[in-house]
Amino acid sequence: MTDSSLNQNIIERVAMGDMLRRRSRDSGDQPALVDFPGGERREYTFAQLNSRVNQMAHGLIAKGIKQGEKLALVSSNRSDMVVTYFACYKLGVVVVPINFMQGADDIRYNLEHSETVAVVYENILADIIRPAMAGNDAIRLSVQIGAEQGDADCSMEALIDGQSDAEILDRVINDRDTAHMIYTSGTTSRPKAVETSHLALMIAALTGALELEVKEGGCMLLILPLFHCAALSMSFPTLLRRGSIVIHSSFDPAAALDAIEKDKVDNATLLPMMWNALTAYPGVEERDLSSFDLGIYAMAPMDAKSLQRVRDVFGCKMHLGSGQTEFAPAACLFLDKSPTEFGEGNYWGKPVATVEQAVIDDEGNEVPQGEIGEIVWRGAQAMSGYYKNPEASAEASQFGWHHSGDLGLIDKEGQLLFVDRKKDTIKSGGENVSSMKVEQSLLSFGGIMQAAAFGVPHPHWGEAVCACVVPSGEKELDEETIINHCKQELGGFEVPKKVFIAEALPMTGTGKVRKVELRQMHQNLFS
Repeated sequence: MTDSSLNQNIIERVAMGDMLRRRSRDSGDQPALVDFPGGERREYTFAQLNSRVNQMAHGLIAKGIKQGEKLALVSSNRSDMVVTYFACYKLGVVVVPINFMQGADDIRYNLEHSETVAVVYENILADIIRPAMAGNDAIRLSVQIGAEQGDADCSMEALIDGQSDAEILDRVINDRDTAHMIYTSGTTSRPKAVETSHLALMIAALTGALELEVKEGGCMLLILPLFHCAALSMSFPTLLRRGSIVIHSSFDPAAALDAIEKDKVDNATLLPMMWNALTAYPGVEERDLSSFDLGIYAMAPMDAKSLQRVRDVFGCKMHLGSGQTEFAPAACLFLDKSPTEFGEGNYWGKPVATVEQAVIDDEGNEVPQGEIGEIVWRGAQAMSGYYKNPEASAEASQFGWHHSGDLGLIDKEGQLLFVDRKKDTIKSGGENVSSMKVEQSLLSFGGIMQAAAFGVPHPHWGEAVCACVVPSGEKELDEETIINHCKQELGGFEVPKKVFIAEALPMTGTGKVRKVELRQMHQNLFS
């Protein structure tokens, strides 16, 4: 690589690390991050954050970490995670955020499958991560976040201390180089590692800033975990727009409301249950929430009453953002008060400006308006592929579309309605049964906190609809009564033939139900 080629790459490249350098140059004195390690408030301007990122990058170089190698990041929400992400982005090192709420075996698998050579982990998670690293000869460096080094090779502060904060400009980073690799939740099999490029992340950040009208110099409250694509999908547009991020390591309604008042937070992305908890918090109407103007909900729909309650309390717009790890969010948005033909249902809305959206059949043909098919997307936000899994990568990109694995339809208004996960659809007596529709009926019964509908083999029907429910404790649950309730709301072929009452459902580390375990558990029910 000649000097002129390197210079040209620096001038024209699309690289996530450059975002922070630019903000340091043009907005260095403006606030960038706030977090609360150990309960103490810590603040960084863009210049301070960029300096710390550069110091960490130089520290990793000194430890022999090379461009293209993998670094695993295991931590709860804190500014050190952002520092690590951007240090890796600047070096061309692939950062692998690990969901520490997974089972120990999946964490070990993540580290081994990704061929990680370095692990940065939070001290409070040492008992989780150290056993998962044991016997892994590929790992050459372990760095512990926190005051003490512990069993790690060094602490993060020791890695950074005394290092230069000069910019890293000797790396040729191509726009389709992998920036980070996030493992899927693995509801049906082993987690798959999604490779996402610098270009995909930058386009998603630009699109998010544009479509959501992210305020320049605004302030975001970050509570969703930073090892997940949903949290990153709003963090990057905020930093791009010279905004600051207030980072909370867990959800506490009082602390969240305090942050909105103190730091003049104007936007947040939360789960529906979090929004409901905030609006139900005692004295919320007396809070000064006047700075807040943009609310985003994700992972699940919100009913009209709950949405209106958020609007009334916060005086804000409420948008639903949808996408997936394989297609850097958001791929589509259901904007505040969007028109719908059906009124009820899990609407995902219209594609963002940089994405093409369609619904297709199993042969790759677009289905007529109002008919159900697989939701597919095209655009620069698509993953580069699944790491070391060419078969799954090819399957996900058939017919020139990225396949979401979800079923839906597009109504007359052009709004996308999500119907079900393709693998969760139950085929009973020649009919397709939406597991989500069955679950909605079960939850409307009352006294049910969680519900999961699934199919099991049946000698006559092919598959029989079954369900597992978790009581909320409000009332005694009786299988026959629940089934009779479903008969009033569902078609005969949709009514569960068996309902199990359980204390808990099998879950992934990101809170999704592992229906594959329920199917395996009851596969011989009708044999």
